[in-house]
Amino acid sequence: MVLWGNENSKRIIMAVKFNSESELKQYKILNFNLKLEPFNVMVTGEKKFEYRDISDHWRSRFYNKDGSLKHFDYVKFTHAYSSKNPFFICEFKGLDVVKNVHIKYSTGFEVNFDDERWAVKLGEIVLKGNLK
Repeated sequence: MVLWGNENSKRIIMAVKFNSESELKQYKILNFNLKLEPFNVMVTGEKKFEYRDISDHWRSRFYNKDGSLKHFDYVKFTHAYSSKNPFFICEFKGLDVVKNVHIKYSTGFEVNFDDERWAVKLGEIVLKGNLK
């Protein structure tokens, strides 16, 4: 079930690459912090979804108080919590609710769950930073 997608900006931003975070200040960015294993699979573009529990916490991140879905252009993923840590920014392609996901990635990292969860759909990576 697709809940929301940013169809209007997809055509414009799909081909855009950025040189710095300051170029992205005009856009709405959803922020996530990741542990090293999922970060390493996602920064290569192999993992195209970020899964989160369906909870009041995540509902408040994805929805406005009136129940409408928030607008996001991009998603920023940072390894851990420091602004000096590695990060990447990719296109936000929408939000789904999924269940019964069992995936093993090339690094051996696995995502396994049977219950319903949010699936943030990710597009092209437009900026990477602080990578070693």
